Amino acid sequence: MDTGSGRKILIIEDESDVADLLALSLRKAGFNTSAAADGASGLQKARDNRPDFIILDLMLPKMSGLDV
Repeated sequence: MDTGSGRKILIIEDESDVADLLALSLRKAGFNTSAAADGASGLQKARDNRPDFIILDLMLPKMSGLDV
């Protein structure tokens, strides 16, 4: 069953293995995903792409998840 219906999810996570696993699982569920490896680029992607949902790590380089 395709539950994601193409909704956009932004993953802001600095550990690439965690981000890859999340993205794979979400794509299998029908979501479109994008990722950022630090808070500053994640905030910019969120502003540019207006995702439907954001998965946000709190401990990030350049800008913490709390600051994002």
